[in-house]
Amino acid sequence: MIKFGLLLLAYILGSIPFSYILGRYFRHDDIRKHGSGNIGTTNAFRVFGKIIGVSVLLLDVAKSGLLVFLVKNNLIFPETELFHPLIYGLAAVLGHIFPVWFKFRGGKGVASAFGLLLAYSPITAVALIPMFISVTFLTRYVSLASTFTTMTAAYLGTFLFLFRSDSTDYDIYFMIVLIIVTILIFIRHSSNFHRIRMGTENKISVGKKPEKVK
Repeated sequence: MIKFGLLLLAYILGSIPFSYILGRYFRHDDIRKHGSGNIGTTNAFRVFGKIIGVSVLLLDVAKSGLLVFLVKNNLIFPETELFHPLIYGLAAVLGHIFPVWFKFRGGKGVASAFGLLLAYSPITAVALIPMFISVTFLTRYVSLASTFTTMTAAYLGTFLFLFRSDSTDYDIYFMIVLIIVTILIFIRHSSNFHRIRMGTENKISVGKKPEKVK
């Protein structure tokens, strides 16, 4: 039962809405009423500024990577047969995207997806950062950078599984979880793609002040 209990814990950790909590505590406002209405990292930056935005980013990364790191390195219940570490990471991402507290309407899963990848395969995660920054800089669309980077991660996961089978890190779970996460992120960004086609999607603007909230 321990492995199922950890699975539930992973979902609960993933569903913690840090942008909502920090916004309520420090700004006395609901992030869902501003910007895109999303509780993710990008909207936290846009609405509440850099300090809260960075805090939300780090916390969203940590909440999905915590159990992955602990299970992968046998730091908890080492004598117990648990699920594959990435299964717990996936549960946390699902919690972030579909939090029970907000009627299963949560973030878009990018930061939490990065968290599980960082905890399981740090080299792979770090290698994707320059791509995300480059696409963001060139297009000014975080949504494009997010989806393009996750798609690359899925391709990379498939490649590493097929051609690096000697490494236990790049197993079938690595490939399947990355593909599932990529599909979820693409689905969650469908409205962004529509706004890009319509020319109404918000672009990142250097030096732009965050939206003022009461």
